[in-house]
Amino acid sequence: MSKQMLTKREQTDVDYRVAVAYSVPVEVIVDLQEGEVQRAVVIHEGIALDQEEGARQENSLHPIPSAVAKCAIEIAETRDWPVWEHGY
Repeated sequence: MSKQMLTKREQTDVDYRVAVAYSVPVEVIVDLQEGEVQRAVVIHEGIALDQEEGARQENSLHPIPSAVAKCAIEIAETRDWPVWEHGY
């Protein structure tokens, strides 16, 4: 659990899942002869929290209370991430 504990009221303000936005550099390997992208490589050393986007409700662009956003960002910044998915 996060060090940033939420009150019951704060927890009910949003869904239990929150989207935290990051900016990540990506390089793609292009085959000029075949005209296709062969690989997409996420350069994980360059991951940075998107300060403008921050955290929001998972399935919308609606803002969330600042305490909930801080808690979600803390979890995202301190826990291991699963394998990367490309696209939705």
